[in-house]
Parts: sequence; structure tokens; C-alpha cells
Amino acid sequence: MNSSSPNDNKAEKAPQPTNNDAQPATAAASSSDSDSSKGQPGPSNQPVVAVPPQQAAFPTWSTGLFECFDDIPTLLITFFAPCVTFGQIAEMVDRGQNSCGLYAMLHAGILYFTGCGCLLSAYYRIKMSQIYKLPNDPLINILVHLICEPCALCQEYRELQARGFNMQLGVGWRNQTPEIQQTGGVMVPPKVPGGMNR
Repeated sequence: MNSSSPNDNKAEKAPQPTNNDAQPATAAASSSDSDSSKGQPGPSNQPVVAVPPQQAAFPTWSTGLFECFDDIPTLLITFFAPCVTFGQIAEMVDRGQNSCGLYAMLHAGILYFTGCGCLLSAYYRIKMSQIYKLPNDPLINILVHLICEPCALCQEYRELQARGFNMQLGVGWRNQTPEIQQTGGVMVPPKVPGGMNR
């Protein structure tokens, strides 16, 4: 005696899909995958073009903060007489409104009477960052000058050199090339990683 109902017999007799029925769908999917990977035209009949991802250009200094040992003479002058390096930087940032000597005396006076000459030089770092679209976080710029003013001044000095300024002592704004006086310093091209390799 069979206790199964008629519905159970129908479920048992339902045709099962064979491997042959499932293969065309898989083959079609794999063929479409291989077509798209080969760069064949898609449904819109336009070729698929690979576009490299766009990299956002972040503003950066041309040299690092602690690369001062790359220019030993400037480091020595800045370490023993920061007012001289500051005067050169301030004259270029202000486009020759005042002489290097005046800025140097102002920095030396503030440094002598208050010990806070770094605040004046930090102001010019902020100003320079705004002009040349460099990283412009006022708090960071002030801290850099408070903690290590010689390194900050050397970095600013090297940045102006990288932008085409002749930073030798005694040259000043008035003896810069006409191109530098018109543009205020050429823009440094952004650092781009190496080219594509196969």
C-alpha cells in the first residue's frame, strides 16, 4: 500500500534540467565576458576605451621640510642669522615693496626684543602659501616656524629658487629677470609618477 498522494507522484516525475540545457546560458555569459574583455564594440557599437583614473593634483612644496642639508651654505646662514634669509624671502613675496635689509632689520628687532621673530616669518609663510597655492593651513605653518624656524625658512628659500628666483644675496627683486617680475615666479610642474610600463 502506497501512502503517497497523487501530488507527490507529479513532483517526482517533473523533468529535471540536464547539463545540456544549462550550458548555452553559461556559454553565452562567458562569450559576452570574453568580448568585453577584448575591447570589442558593445551594444552601442562604440569601442570601449580604457581611460586611466584621474589623479587629483594636491599642492605640494617642491622640497621637503627637512631637506635643508641639500643646501649647506643657506642652512648655515639661516641657522646663525635667520633674519638674512627671512629678508630675502619677504622681499620676493612682497615683490620688492621693501628691501631685504629692511625686512632683515625688522625680523632681527622683533627677535631681539620679544624672541618671537618666528611669528613674523610664519605670517610670510602663510602669505607665500596663498600666492603659490601651497598647502595652506595657518596653524601648521605657524607651528612649523615655532618648532623649527631654520628648516621652514630654508624650505621657503628653496621653493623660491625652484620657481625661478635668483636668491643670491644682493640680487634682490629689482635685479630679477623681467619674466619673474611679471609672473612673480614660474609655477613648478606637479610631480607625476613614472610613465606606463608594459
